[in-house]
Amino acid sequence: MVQTAVEQPQSERSGPGGNGVAARAAAGGRAGVSGPAVELRGVGKCYQIYKHPADRLKQALTRWRRQYYREFWAVRGLDLSVARGQSVGIIGRNGSGKSTLVQMIAGTLTPTTGTIRVDGQVSALLELGAGFNPEFTGRENVYLAGSIRGLSRKRVGELFGEIVEFADIGDFLDQPVKTYSSGMYVRLAFAVAAQVRPEILVVDEALSVGDIFFKQRCHKYMQEDLRDTTKLLVTHDLNAVANHCDRAIVMSRGELVFDGTPLDAIAYYTKIMHTEQFAPAGRGGSAGGEFRGANTGAAGGSVPDTLPWVEVEEDRRGGAGEIVIRRVAISDADGEGIRAIQPGDPFACHFEVEVVAPKRDLLFGVAINDRFGKTVCGDNSLSLPHGSVDCPEEGRYRVQADFVWPELQPGEYTATFGVGEGRHAHHHTVQCWAHNVVSLTAIAPRRPVHGMFTNPMKDIRISRVG
Repeated sequence: MVQTAVEQPQSERSGPGGNGVAARAAAGGRAGVSGPAVELRGVGKCYQIYKHPADRLKQALTRWRRQYYREFWAVRGLDLSVARGQSVGIIGRNGSGKSTLVQMIAGTLTPTTGTIRVDGQVSALLELGAGFNPEFTGRENVYLAGSIRGLSRKRVGELFGEIVEFADIGDFLDQPVKTYSSGMYVRLAFAVAAQVRPEILVVDEALSVGDIFFKQRCHKYMQEDLRDTTKLLVTHDLNAVANHCDRAIVMSRGELVFDGTPLDAIAYYTKIMHTEQFAPAGRGGSAGGEFRGANTGAAGGSVPDTLPWVEVEEDRRGGAGEIVIRRVAISDADGEGIRAIQPGDPFACHFEVEVVAPKRDLLFGVAINDRFGKTVCGDNSLSLPHGSVDCPEEGRYRVQADFVWPELQPGEYTATFGVGEGRHAHHHTVQCWAHNVVSLTAIAPRRPVHGMFTNPMKDIRISRVG
C-alpha cells in the first residue's frame, strides 16, 4: 500500500476554489520544527511500458489476467532525509531518476511504493514552462503561479513589485508568455518561485537557461536571501554543486548510490560516469611495449590496462602519419579515470601510439581547449630536461605525461594529444594530432577564478601620500 503524507503550512490558503498545495496537506498541521524538512522511506516509481499502443486497451480489458507491459523503475527503494536549511545537490547522468525524485517530493508525481513526508511550503521550478499558461500574459501567470503555490491574490499583489524587478523582462510582462524566449521564461518562473520565500525550494535544471548575469543573480539570491531555505538542486553544473551546496547525492539507474560532501559526491559521480561511458570503448589489451619517456615520474605507478581508454577515430587525427595515436586516456594520480578536476589536482595523459617507421627526437604534448575550441593552456615534453625521446623500432608504445591542473575558469574543456618530430617546441614535424578526444569538467570550489585563469596575487601594500 502506498502512503504519501505531504504536510504544508495552512496560513497561505487561497479563497474558494482552494489550491493544489494546501489540498495535499496532511491532517494535523505541520510536524515539529525539530524534524527533517523532507523524509523519504523506501520510495519507488514504476512506469508501465507498452510495446504497442493497442496493448494499453488489451491490458484494460483483460486487467490482471495477462500482462502486456514491462515494468520500468525510474526510482527504486530510495531512503533520504533532508534537514531544514540544507542545500542539497542532486547529480547523475540523464535517466538516472533525478527529475522523477524531485517531482515526487514536489507532489507532481505519486510514488508507486514508499512514503514521502514534506514539512513546509514547497516552491518548485521543475521544467521550463511548468505552471504557466502560454496564452496568459506574464502578469496573469504571476498570479496563476502564486495561486498554485498556495498564496492569496492579496499576498501575490504584495510581492508583485519584487517579482517584476527580479525578472526584469520589461514591457513583455503584459505580453503572452508564448512569445517569450527561453531566457525570459525562466526569469519570470524563477522570480515567482524564489520571491514567495518558500521553506523548501526545488529547482530542476531550470537555471541552465538564461544569460550569465541572471544566473549569477539567482545563485547570489539563493545564497543570501534564501540561506535559511531548504534547497534541492538538480543540475549538471558540478561547479554550482561544489560552491553552493553543503551536501550532494548521486543517482544512478534509479538508485541513490552516494550521499556525502559535494566534493566527494562529484568525485564519485565522475568516476561512475567515466566508467559507464567508456567501459565498452576497448579497455585492456596488450601493447607492443611500455614506454614512459615523456616523463619518467610515475603518476600512480605502472600504466594499468584498466585505464579508461578512448579510441581515436580517423576523422579526429591529422599529421604526417608515420606515428599514429591509436587511443588516449586521462587519469588521476592513482590511475583512475576522471571527468571533473580542480586547481592543484595532479593528472596524467596517456598515449598509445603505433610507430610505423622508426623515429628519433620525438616530442609529446597535450593542449587544453575551451568550449569554443580555443587552446587555453598546454605543454610538450621539450619543457623537460629529457624532453625528446626515441622510438628506434616499429610497434606500439605507451607514453604517460604528468601535469597539475591550473587555476582555470570553471567549465567544460577538451584535451588534444599530439606527437611531433624535432627539437624545437614550435617548429617541428607534426606526426599525429588527436583533436579534442577527451572532455573534462573544471571546478573551482576553493576560491573564485577571475578571467580565463587566476594569476595569484602575492602581496598588496598601501601608503599614504601627502
